[in-house]
Amino acid sequence: MGIRLFLFWLIAGLTLGLSGISPAQSTDRATFYFAVSAMASPAQTLIHFTEFQDYLAEKLGTSVSLKQRRTYEEINDLLAREKVQMAFTCTGGYLSGRKAFGLELLAVPVMGGKTRYRSYIVTRLDNPARSLVDLQGSVFAFTDPLSLTGYIYPTATINKMGSSTSEFFQKTFFTESHDKSIEAVATGVADGAAVDSLIFDALLKQEDSFAGRLKIIETSEEFGMPPVVVPPGVSTELKRKLLKVLLSMEHDPAGMKVLGSLGMDGFVLPEPELYRSAILLRKEINE
Repeated sequence: MGIRLFLFWLIAGLTLGLSGISPAQSTDRATFYFAVSAMASPAQTLIHFTEFQDYLAEKLGTSVSLKQRRTYEEINDLLAREKVQMAFTCTGGYLSGRKAFGLELLAVPVMGGKTRYRSYIVTRLDNPARSLVDLQGSVFAFTDPLSLTGYIYPTATINKMGSSTSEFFQKTFFTESHDKSIEAVATGVADGAAVDSLIFDALLKQEDSFAGRLKIIETSEEFGMPPVVVPPGVSTELKRKLLKVLLSMEHDPAGMKVLGSLGMDGFVLPEPELYRSAILLRKEINE
């Protein structure tokens, strides 16, 4: 249950709020604006993220408000305009925001003792394809243009073959979430898809899941886990407060309960090389 809940947390584009955070804000009574990127469909997010929302509000001593967003670009737009002061985003969204407006890393979630994840290329069980190459000429589902696992990995792989995705596939489309990509393949709307390993592995454990109708035919190298980020305008004082809350959760009984509901072990500071493989992969894109 835990990992599934965490994934539904990464699942929805969410926004929460705290206004005492940018340079123009300075009161503990303000609302904290916080965002969660849409890695899967938003239906379950409000249900499964309530405990974290309440915990954060108590620790910061301010109200926390939730809003939803559909795409990673929308989350980055909120961050760039400082409409939110913290966000859980995808790895590709972080790298795009870092380049565009100086988006900063704050902390990295730990799941199953790991701070890394992968992209899976998946197809139906009865499809004879054994790798991404075998899906040439087929219909392929991407998740989001900024998604490292759902778009950048397969696109970079095809570009390195000397082809473009428009030439390689018969047709491509974006689903806006990994669970929708999985469903598209399972129901025959697409022949293959690139999806987040965290979400696929979690869904595979559920009875009657669409993931159970699929097989993994290719696995990427490991990438740094989708991080917690802050816009460049956030004060050092606020970043310290947020880090204190996140890094101490695993040592607090109430925090441990919240982490358990999200399928997380805790948070750690990012290692210098954690996102190197993702940065190098993005440089392979030439379309």
